Amino acid sequence: MGARPGALNADIQNLDEIDTVCFVLRMPIRAVSLDFGWTLAYPRQSMWEILAEVCGEAGTVASPAAIESFVRSVWSVGQQRAEEELRKGVEYSDSDEQFNAQFRFLGELVFQQLGVCGEREALLGEFFRRFWNPEHWSLFSDVKDAVRMLRAKGLRVGVTSNAPSNMPVLLERLDLLDRLDFVVVSAAEGVRKPDKRIFVRALRRAGVQADETVHLGDMYVEDLLGGRNAGLATFLMERGKHALFPSFRESEGREVLEGEIVQDLEQFVQRVLDRL
Repeated sequence: MGARPGALNADIQNLDEIDTVCFVLRMPIRAVSLDFGWTLAYPRQSMWEILAEVCGEAGTVASPAAIESFVRSVWSVGQQRAEEELRKGVEYSDSDEQFNAQFRFLGELVFQQLGVCGEREALLGEFFRRFWNPEHWSLFSDVKDAVRMLRAKGLRVGVTSNAPSNMPVLLERLDLLDRLDFVVVSAAEGVRKPDKRIFVRALRRAGVQADETVHLGDMYVEDLLGGRNAGLATFLMERGKHALFPSFRESEGREVLEGEIVQDLEQFVQRVLDRL
């Protein structure tokens, strides 16, 4: 007996794992978009360790864990606001100045919270020098094999990242730039995730449609919700001790299916290849 008209759609709408079903229906996948920081690469010292060192050198003792916890609480409030704004269609601009301003604001918040004395401009400069030093960043060991495997299957693979405009220089230093098919960097584009426009630009560079593309990143709002809003299938990377917030799971308390979470690129690649 044939299904009644609309029966399939009705059944799908009742499934808890509707996003996973939609991902299957979107196949075949032709391109993969990857976030950079804490997805493909990580700082050898965490942001919280560096801030703790800088504060200590200014005479204020604070643990990296305490700084991480404080920033996470502030960050969570901002993420809730960003999620609400995303639903309203708010657009997000970017530039090198705006990108740096986010980290300046973060540093100033920490210094103020801890009552750090001294020349804060100099302290911020030291934080920037240590954290954004290209020599300070390393690729995760699974990156090159993952990119190779995906491209060997005929997929276009690129980076879509909220980052300063000199990101390609870092990608080249890490021997990754020539392995990619496209690179879309927020400060160079003038727009940042979760704004759907940056994903649209990535799609154009890759020469594919949204329903042919998977995006992977480590941030719930910027990557998972931003990618979904642009029509891409999305996965959330949780790198554990090498995450931006190593003491917190990004998926905790969020509407994320277990099948949308990966801990490494080997797991992600397998999820993609299973649907080719």
